[in-house]
Amino acid sequence: MSQIMFTEKKTKTTLSKALALGMVATSVSLAGQTTTADAAKNENTDTTSLYKTQTISSKTGTVTASSLNIRKGPSTSYSIVGALKNGQSVTITDTDSATGWYKIKTSAGVVGYASNKYIKVDGQVSENTGSNNTTTATAKKTATVTASSLNVRSGPSTAYSIVTTLSKGHNVTIHETASTGWHKVTTATGKTGYVSPTYVKVTGSTNSGTTNNNTNTNTNIQSGVYVVQSYSTITKVGKVNATSLNVRSGPSTSYSAKSSVKKGNVVGILKQYSNGWYEVKLANGTTGCVSGSYLTITAGSSSSITSGSTSGTTSGNTNTNTGTSTNAKVQAVVNMVKRQVGKPYVYGASGPNSFDCSGLMYYCYKNAAGITINRSSAAQASNGRYVSKSNLQPGDLVFFNSGTNRIRHVGMYVGNGQFIHAPSPGKSVKYENLYSSYYVKGYVTARRIIG
Repeated sequence: MSQIMFTEKKTKTTLSKALALGMVATSVSLAGQTTTADAAKNENTDTTSLYKTQTISSKTGTVTASSLNIRKGPSTSYSIVGALKNGQSVTITDTDSATGWYKIKTSAGVVGYASNKYIKVDGQVSENTGSNNTTTATAKKTATVTASSLNVRSGPSTAYSIVTTLSKGHNVTIHETASTGWHKVTTATGKTGYVSPTYVKVTGSTNSGTTNNNTNTNTNIQSGVYVVQSYSTITKVGKVNATSLNVRSGPSTSYSAKSSVKKGNVVGILKQYSNGWYEVKLANGTTGCVSGSYLTITAGSSSSITSGSTSGTTSGNTNTNTGTSTNAKVQAVVNMVKRQVGKPYVYGASGPNSFDCSGLMYYCYKNAAGITINRSSAAQASNGRYVSKSNLQPGDLVFFNSGTNRIRHVGMYVGNGQFIHAPSPGKSVKYENLYSSYYVKGYVTARRIIG
């Protein structure tokens, strides 16, 4: 079965499309069960955040698919560097903790990534949890709730039901971290569930075990927030669009502010974190972390950095912005679309209990920001103003052609390479990777409705 571009209307998937995407239907045996699967398609876990590779001891594995692509990186968005046949043995050197893909080396010396779904580790029973939310075990740690009210959910995203609610200052024990970045925790009353890492601050470890190594140089970075990309030289810069942007000691508002940068000034990008924050360099050499929500990212160099930093610690409040009302509206829309995750697709529906793709966008902008946009995806592509793919910000609408010569589908970009959309009949509102090969191929344009 080939992957289907989600549209407002039902579309018929043809074999030629499947072949064009390089997908091969195979019969795969895992954990004693035989299923018919598209090896190339199912290499792509559904709603992962950006990638982080975790080093493991070298192991050998055996391919269980009739044909399995080896790719340059841990998803189908990367180019193919080789292929494996059923029964072929490989050496597993690393595991990508976000997607679960294995970094492998073949007997011919080819190095790349392949889906863990189709490689059985020799000497181990294959694990299949039936969920795309792979979980990485960690040393148990304690954390404190930083939000005024934080929902504990039955799974690692807002699509899951609420188990209980915690108030600010409540302490929890972290057991493991899911691929979405959410922590599996136990509350003081013994309830177990998942919480967003954005709203808890890790305060310590409950045992003396060694935590897994990573490339982050800041040891105070919260568990679940990791470095997406580091730049050895400055090739990207960010122009500040807030009146005064706090530069903090770590990648969230729970860290102290060490300085600030005024609107219009440019900072150099040193690192990008999975939660949308950046480590930046100021004109005076100071480095720190800022929210990407208040930067316009472009290509640049060290010579592009301008002065304007204010030394000294500023208040612990969030960044001020002359466009506060604008930013608040955008955030309200993004929060609204996130709350719809898990609701079913129904053709022609525009909420509140079900949606089609354009109906979801219409509902969120109207109810969260009081803005009425056009109803169909093609018509919505004339709303707002054009924005390039490289300058996408949360709240922007992204449009796709569904394999045709016109716009047939729309979603909302929410940051970190992800967008939320209402797929097709039989599916529910969900996150998707904008940079997976399928959506790269179908991408048409983007529009900014606010700002």
